[in-house]
Amino acid sequence: MRSRAGSNWIVGISCHTEEEAEEAARGGASYVLLGPVFATPSKPAGQPLGIPRLGEICRRSPVPVLALGGVSRENAASCIRAGAAGVAGIRLFQQAADVSELCRYVRLL
Repeated sequence: MRSRAGSNWIVGISCHTEEEAEEAARGGASYVLLGPVFATPSKPAGQPLGIPRLGEICRRSPVPVLALGGVSRENAASCIRAGAAGVAGIRLFQQAADVSELCRYVRLL
């Protein structure tokens, strides 16, 4: 994939397993988006990885890992403590009463 994007682009790849994350890193990904970490209605058939597995993958990954899937204000810090470089989420931001305040909170994690 890096050969298609060139060296000046930031390339993120969505992954669901450690094997996919390893393949993305070998292929030149700048970062991986890994999920689902927690149960999420948008992926009802997706088996959540959980915090311990997220931590293992983060420790082994040569590129930053962003946690995705069921991430909420209440569990975002646990993703960061496990080694995630950041968090991503749809409902995390859509359901925020104050998006600016949520962004400040997430930056402090």
